[in-house]
Amino acid sequence: MANAPLLLVSLLACHYLADFCLTSPAMIKAKADGRNLLPILLHASIHGALMGVCLLIWEVSWKWLLSMIVIEIVSHFFIDLAKARLSAKYPCLADQQQKIHWMVYGLDQLLHQLVIVAIWYYCNLQ
Repeated sequence: MANAPLLLVSLLACHYLADFCLTSPAMIKAKADGRNLLPILLHASIHGALMGVCLLIWEVSWKWLLSMIVIEIVSHFFIDLAKARLSAKYPCLADQQQKIHWMVYGLDQLLHQLVIVAIWYYCNLQ
């Protein structure tokens, strides 16, 4: 795929927009304790939609496009849900003054980015 590095940068930018700019207060609250699944699912769906738009712009085939959107939504949902439930069970994980909070936050971001890199890789195989 031509401009493959630019596609990866675009996908990472979509992640930034969805995770930090388009997250509502209800999503933030739901991601804090993992009890209300709908806002977390909506959050994950925004990730999938932005990624879908990005992949459409880069003319990824429909077969890959739909698969990658589903992978993004499902993986993002479960990563965020796991982090939320762990934070609810272990309050030190929610305390920004604790180093463990930032370690778990970093792991969360790493897992999301690994999914994005995998999606980028498989889109380059088409």
